[in-house]
Amino acid sequence: MRFLLVTLLFGLAVGSTTLKSSAQESVSLTVIVTGAQPNTGQAIASLFDSKETYLKAPAQEAVVEIDSVGGARFTFEGLKRGTYAVSVIYDKDSDGELDTGFLGIPTELIAMSNDAKGRLGPPRFRKARFELHESAAIRIRFAKAKE
Repeated sequence: MRFLLVTLLFGLAVGSTTLKSSAQESVSLTVIVTGAQPNTGQAIASLFDSKETYLKAPAQEAVVEIDSVGGARFTFEGLKRGTYAVSVIYDKDSDGELDTGFLGIPTELIAMSNDAKGRLGPPRFRKARFELHESAAIRIRFAKAKE
């Protein structure tokens, strides 16, 4: 009887530890962006994890060269489950910055999660946000910023 009780308690302890650790497992996000000029420039991706940090302080950033079909692929690892937004700049001249023209309007292409578009500026967080509950991939397309 004592053995059965110890075995049962041990099983409960292991089971609760397993549930706890699986709830804390990190997830990954792969971002596939298309619409750039093949083999020209680089893409700079920023991942934001809150409305407060959106377009100000990314949780993670990555830079990759544009591939032979005009696309780029980023994978963000070690993420907590939650709400995120992604912005990607097509840095055609590979200078590490978003080029802008008159009134600060981007002259290089941009892409946002949900293919969100802004009006007289970047899209709001609520348009670009998405929930990440498990590892996933999203596809977005570069587009010219609206004036």
